Amino acid sequence: MDISGLDPDSIHLVVELLKEDIEGLKSRCKGKYREGEVPDSELAINAFESELESLESLISDRSMCMSIARAVSIDGGIIQREQLAENRAAQDHQIALQVSSHPGTPIPSVVDEETESISQVDEAEDELLFKLQALYIGYPEEDELDQAESSSWAATRSGQKMAEPTTVCTCCGDQHVFYDVARCPCKHEYCRECLASLFTASIGDESLFPSRCCKQPIPIEPNQVFLPSELVGKFKAKKIEFETPNRTYCYEPTCSTFVPLQFIKNDVATCTRCAKTTCTICKQMSHRGDCPKDPAVQELLRIAAANQWQHCYSCARLVELAHGCNHITCICRAEFCYVCGRPWKTCGCETWDEHRLLARAEAVVNRDVGALFDDEGRARRIQQAANYLMENHECDHDRWRGRGGEYRCEECHHWLDRFIYECRQCRIQVCRRCRFNRL
Repeated sequence: MDISGLDPDSIHLVVELLKEDIEGLKSRCKGKYREGEVPDSELAINAFESELESLESLISDRSMCMSIARAVSIDGGIIQREQLAENRAAQDHQIALQVSSHPGTPIPSVVDEETESISQVDEAEDELLFKLQALYIGYPEEDELDQAESSSWAATRSGQKMAEPTTVCTCCGDQHVFYDVARCPCKHEYCRECLASLFTASIGDESLFPSRCCKQPIPIEPNQVFLPSELVGKFKAKKIEFETPNRTYCYEPTCSTFVPLQFIKNDVATCTRCAKTTCTICKQMSHRGDCPKDPAVQELLRIAAANQWQHCYSCARLVELAHGCNHITCICRAEFCYVCGRPWKTCGCETWDEHRLLARAEAVVNRDVGALFDDEGRARRIQQAANYLMENHECDHDRWRGRGGEYRCEECHHWLDRFIYECRQCRIQVCRRCRFNRL
């Protein structure tokens, strides 16, 4: 029975009415039946009564927990101040003993580390506790806030009746009640729907994994309250998969299930779904002797060589460079040189390919004023853009501007019909998701 939306008095009334219903059913079900045999109706009534007793116990425990939580919320500030006063008195006593034992000794400057740590309590933890209080105890009224509070929370109150503070979701831009949004380490906030959408996307797209905002991972543990339990389970399972080096998947195309390391023995992986075995070396059906050459793989390698695609030295993925310098950051976060494939900054290869550099510079110039120049002026502008890109190719994507119009994201290749973000340094154009959650 769902009682989350009922007040204590209503819950008590519902329980009493159900008790009366049970007694009425018991009185009507009295009849003759064989010894040792219990009719289904009586079994159902007994099960219903047992469930109601469990509900009463749950309600009693819930009331006790809420009472304790309210007491902590109301008296916590007073207790904290008393504790600080006792600590200061103990420190003063120690200083007095030290001075009396060594007359003339300068009074040491004591830093109350505990006071400082309490006064600088992490803001995210404070807000999390405030959200939990609003969710499970109720939003406090004006007269309940007799303890000290931060200026940011005090600014949200107006009048005698406190209005619940709201905040704007970074993703959808809508206003939400403050306790219904999750705060990321970068201080951006996501509503339940957008946070679930981001974690769902990261499960299916490894370039978004782990779920992050402004390059900082969003921890799953403190945000589980905002996510469906099924999604949390899938994310944790995917975390094991994505963090496994040299992964093995079931060779059967209709299965392709990831095989955890504990199900691999002697280079043979046993699928946990279909029980078929896969060779962890060639990733094909398990076999005896040396691994046979797969014609499809050989054809793919031939095409990769003809198009000068490069292998990631860490995960062996094939990577194609469409634009930009030769510094490649793979989905697995390994960095390498696109020319030779070695780890980045361990070779002497050129940072830019001249043809790609000029093509990129021309594309950047065409965005702005390419149509306003004659051939000579256009060529000069392209060369200036190329020089700028060469000097500023190492970019952290910290400064952005919006450009109105129809554009295509250069990361996920989705079309946007209203606007796009453009990095002020490297001039890459990306959608909102790629800006905050992929780059």
